[in-house]
Amino acid sequence: MTVWGVNYLENNVADKLNINLRYCYGIGKLETELEFKHKGYAIYAPNGVMKTSFAKTMMDLSEGNTPKDLHFPDREPTCEITLNGEAIKKEEIFVVKSYDDKFSSSQVSTLLANAELRAKYEGIHQSIGEAKKALDKALRNAAGFGERSRENLDPIIEDVFGGSYYEALSAIEDELNELHQSDLGKADYKILYDPKVQQFLASEDVAAAVEDFAQKYDEITEQSPILRRDFQYHHVAQVQQQLEANNFFNAGHSISLADENTDQKEEVSSDQSLRERIEEEKFRVLNDEAVAKKFDTFNSKLKNKELQAFRDYITDNKHLLPMLNEPEGLKRDLWMQYLRAALDEYKALVSEYRTGQSALAEIIADADSSRGDWDAVVADFNRRFLYLPFELSVDNKADAILKGSAPSIAFIIKDAGEERRYASSEKQELLRALSTGESRALYILDIMYEVFVRWKNRTKTLFVFDDISDSFDYKNKFAIIDFLEDVTKTEDTNFLAIVLTHNFDFLRTVSSRDICPAHQCRLAFRSDDGIKLEPFERTDIQSPFRKWQDRLAEPSVLIAYIPFLRNLIEYTLGPKDADGNPNADYLQLTRMLHFKDETEALTIEDYKAVFERHLSGCTFPDVDLTQPVIEHLFATADECEKVADGINLEQKIALSIAIRMRAERYMVAKIRSAQEEFDVSNKQTGKIFQKFKDLFNNEAEKIGLLRRVNLITPANIHLNSFMYEPILDMGMAELVTLYQNVKSDLN
Repeated sequence: MTVWGVNYLENNVADKLNINLRYCYGIGKLETELEFKHKGYAIYAPNGVMKTSFAKTMMDLSEGNTPKDLHFPDREPTCEITLNGEAIKKEEIFVVKSYDDKFSSSQVSTLLANAELRAKYEGIHQSIGEAKKALDKALRNAAGFGERSRENLDPIIEDVFGGSYYEALSAIEDELNELHQSDLGKADYKILYDPKVQQFLASEDVAAAVEDFAQKYDEITEQSPILRRDFQYHHVAQVQQQLEANNFFNAGHSISLADENTDQKEEVSSDQSLRERIEEEKFRVLNDEAVAKKFDTFNSKLKNKELQAFRDYITDNKHLLPMLNEPEGLKRDLWMQYLRAALDEYKALVSEYRTGQSALAEIIADADSSRGDWDAVVADFNRRFLYLPFELSVDNKADAILKGSAPSIAFIIKDAGEERRYASSEKQELLRALSTGESRALYILDIMYEVFVRWKNRTKTLFVFDDISDSFDYKNKFAIIDFLEDVTKTEDTNFLAIVLTHNFDFLRTVSSRDICPAHQCRLAFRSDDGIKLEPFERTDIQSPFRKWQDRLAEPSVLIAYIPFLRNLIEYTLGPKDADGNPNADYLQLTRMLHFKDETEALTIEDYKAVFERHLSGCTFPDVDLTQPVIEHLFATADECEKVADGINLEQKIALSIAIRMRAERYMVAKIRSAQEEFDVSNKQTGKIFQKFKDLFNNEAEKIGLLRRVNLITPANIHLNSFMYEPILDMGMAELVTLYQNVKSDLN
């Protein structure tokens, strides 16, 4: 059971994919129509034929790019791909490379588990956000930034009060409630704490000038009947505002201003009188000759045009200059006053934040215990890849559900009762301890995420899998097979898949599991007219030798049965008996595949005798039994020269045997011309070739041709029903050319 649900049954309506490519990454021409009666198509292609080029082309289309010919960039490429008569869209293509260590699914964060929880979560944060927005607006106005400014106040608040934004604001609530407004709330923070201003004030000579001004200012202040070093103008103004706000003087009260310097007292009995006295003292202090002189010294250093706004501002607000001697303290005082001025907005935000915290805690707890879609994908991954040394789990479920962030995957290693947990941040450390196949399995996890999201959203998609099974051992390769089954057999999807492979065993498996049924399997090969896709039949993939039972009268099939029959004897009886003597029938068939002293005397009747002793269920064809096997072989090979390219398994086998036989016959004859006693009975082809090279090392062209024979034909001759992809990878044209060269040059 997969996370996707029910199995797919055959479509009643076949999708049609039309491909027309020219000059796309080495594909000179590819024109074909793929009819998807089933969702999966497989293309078996030898290395260098089309797989990588096709995958690159489709990757370009998925990214909105135009494919090109890297070798001949001046060629104008053609790339026309239509699905059911309409040009395929880039978002409808998804290419899965064999491995891409940089790939990371962009869809993971969309796999949400609980929409209701997220809606509640977002609702709380929206309320907090609206309250914060109102406070930020008020503070920007108060600090001189302007309500339309984009200044981020969060780091300022966090720096001034310490801790995170909301916690910092919550911590000063009591202090702020007891605070009275003062004129500091009108100070322009933007000007005073401009980075260039602060840099200017921090310079040694400027700091000294500010210190001199502050000292002189304090001296004159101490002579005031009202002001003191620790009771400055803004403090007195704050008191005055409170008295006025509370109708102190209107109630008939008065205050006494004590001058410590003269021991005299001055009675003040009205708001107006107190305001006037405050202004008088402010004027007196700031206009003191000594204070003014110190200010002029400071002012003389403000020559930079970039500081003109600060110069103008501080000239009108000289009382702030001594405070700049302690910038951090002043900064806190300013922001306390700004917050006091925006007290209503402040209280609204703190209230929303505190109310939301308990609700958020419950929501987060629910989210941590819930199961998201991504959690299901992880579980499905663990189910498929049973033979990996680790399991996966999702660590940050709450964040993934509520914030839409990508889930953080943990890797759990269990061994002998011990457990080690690698966090997502330790992934690279884990990868260093894994095999290539194990590492690549993690890449498949991201692919599974991507596919799952497309399934969930019912997104029409053509998947192109490029050798996806590479680098996996057989145990985990079947996890890939299982995954492909989901892609191609899940009901209610808009999925189509093209599986590219150079592994015939993998092709056999996807065909047998009906991931890509035999009628939707193709062999890619090069021809004079570009890349061709030859249809397979089921028997071509699963059991070609069984198919040949009814075609033994065809010369190429009869020849192709010789290595099959020899392998059958080898697997059932062995090449030697219990006493170590060669199996007579095995030896006889060997003489039909390799040139020995007895080869030319063997007839079709000799072949038939061996055939009927071991294949009683098959009928040997009615052919000339007196014909020498070698003549029948060469005549068959001559006819194969006329066969067009394609799968042609039997013709390729016949050609390969004939090539090897002609080459061995030539080498033995040449060697015996120099060493008449040369015994070939127990000599394998490699030893014969080595002897030939030793004796005739000056015949470079002949040696080169024989080396090609040795490279190409061994795997083709000794093939069996389990592994015959080497010969499928060989093009007919290449084999025909080699056969013709051997015929003409090795006489």
